[in-house]
Amino acid sequence: MTNQEVANKLVSLLREGKFNEVYDELFHPDAHHIEPQSEYFADLKGVEAIKAKDAAMSEHLEGVESMEVGDAIIASKHIAIPYKLTAKLKDGNQMSLDELIVYELSDGKILSEQFFY
Repeated sequence: MTNQEVANKLVSLLREGKFNEVYDELFHPDAHHIEPQSEYFADLKGVEAIKAKDAAMSEHLEGVESMEVGDAIIASKHIAIPYKLTAKLKDGNQMSLDELIVYELSDGKILSEQFFY
């Protein structure tokens, strides 16, 4: 897949909330997750570890109130996507995310994702 095709598929799957499909179809098995601001998930290696992170986060969610995935910006071997999420937590609180996710690609696969918020 070209970087444009990866970007199109990535945005489509994210907008549909199909995160496991993103990992299974687009990520390299040894992909790297970088989120230095996170106390728990700052540096993960491998798709299975990234999926486990998502599962751990989902355990605290009661439901998603809104999600907005912006259009991808492609530059050489990187894709940047703005992402906003508002969710209700099981403890009754609300969580809001407003971040930019930057993906690095090689040979049609995502090698890394880095979150900026």
